[in-house]
Amino acid sequence: MDLQELVPSFATLKAIATAVALLIAGWLGSKWAYRLAVKALARTHLDQALVRFLASMLRYVVLAATFIASMETVGIHTTSLVAVVASAGLAVGLALQGSLSNFASGVLILFFKHFQLGDKIAIGNHTGVVEDIGLFNTTLVSTDNEKIVIPNASVTNGPIVNYSDRGLLRGAVTVTVEGRLRELGPAIEALVRAGKRAGGVAQEPSPTVFLTDMEDGSLDLTLTAWYRAVEEDGSMHNLRVAVLEELEGAGIKLMNRTQLILHQRSKMPS
Repeated sequence: MDLQELVPSFATLKAIATAVALLIAGWLGSKWAYRLAVKALARTHLDQALVRFLASMLRYVVLAATFIASMETVGIHTTSLVAVVASAGLAVGLALQGSLSNFASGVLILFFKHFQLGDKIAIGNHTGVVEDIGLFNTTLVSTDNEKIVIPNASVTNGPIVNYSDRGLLRGAVTVTVEGRLRELGPAIEALVRAGKRAGGVAQEPSPTVFLTDMEDGSLDLTLTAWYRAVEEDGSMHNLRVAVLEELEGAGIKLMNRTQLILHQRSKMPS
């Protein structure tokens, strides 16, 4: 074979090698650009989810630019490539309309900021702490440590309950105690003490006790207290334990369900 016939082959191999080198460099450069963007945007005090989103977009831009440059290296004109991509864009768009809808919803979530990383939220029948807000999905972690991945379109198409947005939630413990008016004061004092010493319960706003119902010989008292949303289970447990301890220490008896039924029946006309 003539040496001159081999020269184009060497040139082609060189172009291919250069294109591969460009792709590898672009892949590594996109990761470097992502990390650099995260560090730079973190100084602007933007939401972490938005920082990740913008850094991911920069990474994809770098990858796209590298791919176009590598195609030019091997002699593929990008103008014709763009025309092919554009002609296939409609079909791809129709096939991926669900993913595109999730992507658009992800952008809305990040910019409207209905919730942030670390917030406890409820979406439909799912409740958990926000672990990640991605381009297509939002990830929650339930109290049972279950990972819940929800498409972003489902997030924006329904109600979102954010338990963390206001800082504190209010919980209530209702008890029915034996007694009449003269036992009301000691019972309220016992419940207030329980609210003030229960672990995880905020002291401002302070715990409050309400007389929510009353019958002859029984009083319904409701203790309300404030706590952080992510500490709900532990705080409510501590509050209930403190209520039992304080009522017992004050000599105030709770009426159980059987006593309530008998008490109500005794008042019914024969």
